[in-house]
Amino acid sequence: MVFMDKRRVLYIVRKSEGGMKRHLLSLLRFLDKEKYCLGVVCSFEKDTIDYLKNQGIEVFELEIGDGFNVKEDLSIIKKIRNIVKEFKADIVHMHGFKASFVGRIACFNLPVKTIVTFHNFPGYNNMSEMKRRALLFLIKFLNKRTDQFIAVSEALKKEMMASERIEEDRIEVIYNCIDETLYKMGELDLRKEFNLPEDSFIVGSIARLIPSKGVQDLIEAAHLIKEADVFFFVAGDGPYRKSLEEKIKEKGLESRFFLLGFRDDIPSFLRNLDVFVLPSHEEGFGISVIEAMNEGVPVVATAVGGIPEIIQEGVNGILVEKGNIESLSKAIKSLLKDAHLKETLSLKGKEAAKKFSCEEMVKRVEELYERIKG
Repeated sequence: MVFMDKRRVLYIVRKSEGGMKRHLLSLLRFLDKEKYCLGVVCSFEKDTIDYLKNQGIEVFELEIGDGFNVKEDLSIIKKIRNIVKEFKADIVHMHGFKASFVGRIACFNLPVKTIVTFHNFPGYNNMSEMKRRALLFLIKFLNKRTDQFIAVSEALKKEMMASERIEEDRIEVIYNCIDETLYKMGELDLRKEFNLPEDSFIVGSIARLIPSKGVQDLIEAAHLIKEADVFFFVAGDGPYRKSLEEKIKEKGLESRFFLLGFRDDIPSFLRNLDVFVLPSHEEGFGISVIEAMNEGVPVVATAVGGIPEIIQEGVNGILVEKGNIESLSKAIKSLLKDAHLKETLSLKGKEAAKKFSCEEMVKRVEELYERIKG
């Protein structure tokens, strides 16, 4: 196929280290390069930028922050508009709230098709009433001029239909996928590294250290589990780390609860675990849940967002109410004491994870691109 016949797709994303970044990297890796010419507006670290360039993807480095600043955002919008023109984009595919906000304004009245992927629940409830009303007015205006939406879970689709009044047939649910190629391979041994007993029971989690991820609840649950041979490890970093460290110290858990910081060897980390816990208060999808299931690790998670679309209670995992410390500790202890349940959830979880393939995710996205090309 001649280069000029390729559809030119430009992605816009803010800097992130969670499921949104992994989703985008998997999409860029597996999209058919014979059909699509790809570009990305982002501010990822050097290793990721180099990875993208080695995949033959054009990279436009631009910092897109989380908050709102009129002067800075107008500058960002102008730069994005120039990039869209320079790249000669046919489709502009935006990921996340802030990137889709500035990106769609930048694309206004340009001859491009626009797509927005929702990865997380919007934080409208955390805003003042005046700011929330003004922002929703602008968002609804932009939504009417957006060609297609993708949500990474049915729960997220329902929320966006309710909060932003988007028609049901304009939002397609496409689940995230498991892509182990994004991680560094290795054989991490937590028991050896932390000098733990060979028969110790390891509970682990992967989370950005912010309140909505619920790591504080896992610390509280750990405090209720008095067995000396149970240890807790959390992979991930974030602005809430110092507060969590203080809570660990306050509960006297310094020798049993460890914050590992950012890890790029997640499959190896997961293979060390006896139980994986995701105690989130909100979760667009919960890709770490299927990554744990794929490694055969039984999962305990809160019944929020897209998680119940992955876990069937008591069949391939255990669901608990968000913020319910006692239920969380009981669920962990049930797997500590019941080897048969642990083995059953491990096998059923591994089976359930198979449906979240990158091939299926990319196939669905490509079909959407073909439908909207006009």
